[in-house]
Amino acid sequence: MKLRSMLLGKVLMKFLWVDIGLTALLMINIIIARFGESGGTFLTYDLTVSLLISLNVVIYHVIYLFWLFKVHIDLQELDDTYPITPGGALARVLIPIYNLYGLWNVYSTMANHLKKISYLNELGMKLAIYIPFYYTLHLVMRGVNSFILRKSAEESFSNLWFISYIGDVALVVMYILIIKAVSTGLFGLSEHFDSNYDDET
Repeated sequence: MKLRSMLLGKVLMKFLWVDIGLTALLMINIIIARFGESGGTFLTYDLTVSLLISLNVVIYHVIYLFWLFKVHIDLQELDDTYPITPGGALARVLIPIYNLYGLWNVYSTMANHLKKISYLNELGMKLAIYIPFYYTLHLVMRGVNSFILRKSAEESFSNLWFISYIGDVALVVMYILIIKAVSTGLFGLSEHFDSNYDDET
């Protein structure tokens, strides 16, 4: 069976790796600013990288929503008993307050579903381990970034920003691991589905 989410998953991963690369540049900029001169040209360059990251984040969040929707289309086509609908998945991550529960519920449901399948049990266990790390980082970084965005522009090269960038990279790495696990699980389900279909025909 052709997976609807596979191509979008690959595109999403590319944008996430770009995010890590751009964030690494901002971390290098902080080191340069702390130990060297940070003139007008350097500040313009730093601002440009920051704007590129912001644009990249907006793009990959939009792609993520489409990917998540298509993942749940795939899951329901592969198993019509899967409990979360595509629309339900989007509601769980988009509705404020509810998404504090919903984000966890979306991924834990996937992990539990994979764990029930013998040939994907190990992958489901791995996804279940990723979830609390991702969820904790997600909440912590929302708080940290909200705090530092209220600080003055002169403090944009502080140690707090450097720590924030490390946290952002760690969060994106967890994001990549989860997407990889989900995509691998879907591929395994799809191959098993195709094998069963061939046997029946």
